[in-house]
Amino acid sequence: MSPRMSAVLLAAALLAPAGALRAADTPAAAPDATRAPIDTLAAQAQALAQKGSLLQATAAFDALLDDPRMASAPITQRVNILSAAASAAAALRRYPQARERAQQALALQPDAVLPLYILGMVEVAQEHPDAAAALLVRALRNASSPLQISAPLVRQLQRSLEGMPAQRRAFLQALFDNRWLSDGSEPHDLWLALATLQHEAGDTDAARAAVARIDAPMELIQLRSDKRFDAYVDRTDPRFDPQQAAQRNMDALRVRSVLDRSLDSALAQFSVAALTLGDHAQVLAITDGLAKAVAEGEHLGGPQLRWVGWLMASRALAQRRMGQIDAALQTVQAGARVTGNTPYALALQLNVGLLLTSQGRYEEAAAATATLDGLAPLGTGRQQYIRFRAARHRGDAATAADALARVEALGDEGREVHCELLLVDGRLDDAAAVLIAQLHSKTLRGRTLQSLQDLRTVASLPADAALDARWRQLKARPDVLAAVAEVGRIERYDLFGDESSR
Repeated sequence: MSPRMSAVLLAAALLAPAGALRAADTPAAAPDATRAPIDTLAAQAQALAQKGSLLQATAAFDALLDDPRMASAPITQRVNILSAAASAAAALRRYPQARERAQQALALQPDAVLPLYILGMVEVAQEHPDAAAALLVRALRNASSPLQISAPLVRQLQRSLEGMPAQRRAFLQALFDNRWLSDGSEPHDLWLALATLQHEAGDTDAARAAVARIDAPMELIQLRSDKRFDAYVDRTDPRFDPQQAAQRNMDALRVRSVLDRSLDSALAQFSVAALTLGDHAQVLAITDGLAKAVAEGEHLGGPQLRWVGWLMASRALAQRRMGQIDAALQTVQAGARVTGNTPYALALQLNVGLLLTSQGRYEEAAAATATLDGLAPLGTGRQQYIRFRAARHRGDAATAADALARVEALGDEGREVHCELLLVDGRLDDAAAVLIAQLHSKTLRGRTLQSLQDLRTVASLPADAALDARWRQLKARPDVLAAVAEVGRIERYDLFGDESSR
């Protein structure tokens, strides 16, 4: 996948556990613990936390935990209060206090789900993915129903575990067994990652079970193109037909989303399904109201900003494919503005830079993305791609070399962008070597094979025409074709993928 404008948001938000959001309150006096019953005080403290009054909630929990009556309260009640207190502390980034209270809860009830979950969130926040995964695996295995872990957090953690395949496999399998859903839908990409890990570990039954839950067109294309999965995929079965899967998803999402037009996951996913099938007019139709609200300055806040960002990115991509380039640029600029100070704004601002780059407006693109901070590795790679192309255009060899070095330092997470930078320089032999290495990689192979399939395209934008021609040259090289034949296959599908013009 090359670094072009995409409907997929690149940055993941680390959400505060247990719904705690705001910490700008002033502490209130602690309730009189000698007069109100324990359960009443606990409900009052929890209500404060749920409405975002975290400092007040923490003061209430402190008084409650100091109440002598806590020692004789039922264990379940004490565990719940300690867990809620830990959650409030974690939301305030008081991680030592959060850890202490969650551990006190586990001392009372070692298999309790909530304190395990909170401890896992604390370890994620402190960038300890191994410890976080171990705790969340325990929580998922102990939970009697699907655990409500936020989708951005799950995706952030599983990416952090890519260098630890055993831990990543255990985490994904625990999510799978828990029947966890990503914003109400099957996370097909995660089940594909799980199937790959299980196959590589030699657990064919577990791999087959994971494959059975995959029903999204791009993931099915990866399964069909990768010879590792030939034993699990009946290529003649409509169940594994990407075109039919795209239509199935479109029909199901139409019922879930378009009828009520809520700004939610279902509508965002519907937009992606429509983009995949090439129904770009449908994408514009379902986002017209949102675009009007954004243009008129309507306040759009809270959790819906995630879907606002996604839908604005989808709208811009549809406009770009329909040749409405100026409108696409205005859409991503407006999306970045309305989602300001969130991770979604970073992703949309990158799309601004990528679209400007494709138009040959290199210096504007570099200026639009130069100060973006806090990007995930994929976002960093795309930022450096924009910087590299601007530097090459103005003949700044030193800056171009620095951008290339930064992409190389990303390792596997920068391989796709690295290959692209080599193509910009016309270094086809070196680009072929990087691409072949991706095909040999157990973790990168699926995405690489997907990028090589023959999918629907539209005309290249002016500054991308030569680059797209080099990509087609790269695909046709005998050494690349031989490497593909060794591990997979290239086929034609009447669908759009991540790319628009190749």
